[in-house]
Amino acid sequence: MLQRFVMSPAGLALDRFLVRWTGFSLTTWVFARASGFAPGPVLYLETTGRRSGRTRGVVVPYFDRDGERLLVASKGGAPSDPYWAQNLRSNPDALVRIRRRPQPVRARFLTGEERARVWEALKADVPTYAHYESLTDREIPVIALDPR
Repeated sequence: MLQRFVMSPAGLALDRFLVRWTGFSLTTWVFARASGFAPGPVLYLETTGRRSGRTRGVVVPYFDRDGERLLVASKGGAPSDPYWAQNLRSNPDALVRIRRRPQPVRARFLTGEERARVWEALKADVPTYAHYESLTDREIPVIALDPR
């Protein structure tokens, strides 16, 4: 029942509010607890809509590795990238909020050897990503957020 709520429009709006102003994600906590994992860190990402031009906000898990802040655009192994990754391809300038602190960033989609190295390390740490990879034919984007 709680999982259904956190994935509803009202639950997702509540989660965006919580992460933006407290740094705590109810959605991440619910799903991590159901999976038996400790919840990882999340950030609030504001992108510019590629068609609307409006600001769009979403809660996204992130990883700090080798001095870089990374996002994985897995969308659960769906055949297309999540809307926020599509928005970042159109306009790589974005704003993240971590523990209420805003930081302007520029998204950089990792490619080639760099992506392969980072992707293998992420799959080793988060086995769910290997499962998502098996569900799709697309290359799951790994995105570095460089400070602006």
